[in-house]
Amino acid sequence: MSDPKPEIGPELEEKLAELAILQQAVAEAKQRTAEYYDQLLRLKAEFENYRKRTEKEKADSRLWGKQDVLMPLLGLVDIFEQALAQTQSATDIKQVLTGLEILHKNFAGFLRAEGLQVLDVIGKPLDPHTAEAVERVETPPEQAGQVLAELQKGYAFQGRILRPSRVRVGVTKSAENEEPTAAAS
Repeated sequence: MSDPKPEIGPELEEKLAELAILQQAVAEAKQRTAEYYDQLLRLKAEFENYRKRTEKEKADSRLWGKQDVLMPLLGLVDIFEQALAQTQSATDIKQVLTGLEILHKNFAGFLRAEGLQVLDVIGKPLDPHTAEAVERVETPPEQAGQVLAELQKGYAFQGRILRPSRVRVGVTKSAENEEPTAAAS
C-alpha cells in the first residue's frame, strides 16, 4: 500500500518557492559576509604592518637626519681641535684670535647652510614675536620702543622663531609717575 501524496495547493507552492529563494539569498549573504570579514582581517593586518613600517622608517629618517647634521660638525670639531693645539704654541694673542675667528666663521656658515637665520632686531621697534625685552634704558623720545642692543642673539629656522632675541629697549620717562615707559610705536 502506498501512501497517497497529499495534494499541495497553489498558495503553498508559492510559499515554498518564496522560502527556497529566501534560503538561497540567506546562503549568499552568509558567503558574502564571510568574504567581507576575511577581507577586513587581511586589511587590518596590512594596515598594522604599514603602521609599524612607517614608524620604523620615521625613526630611521630621524637618525639619518642627525647623521647629515653631525658629519659637517665633525669638520668643525677638527678645526676647533687645531685651534686648541695652536693656542699651546702661540706666542701672539692675535694668532689665537685669528683661529677663533676662523672657527666662528665656519660654524656660522654651517648653521646658515642648515637653514638657521640670525634675527635682525637692532634699531627696529620692539616686536614681541622676535625679541624679549630684558632691559630698559631711558632714551630720547625718538628712540623709545626701539631695540638699542642685543644681549643674546635670536634665531629663526624654516621661517619659525627658534629662539627670540633678548634685547635692551629704549623708553621715555613719564612725567606723571617718574617710571620709564615704552613709547607706543
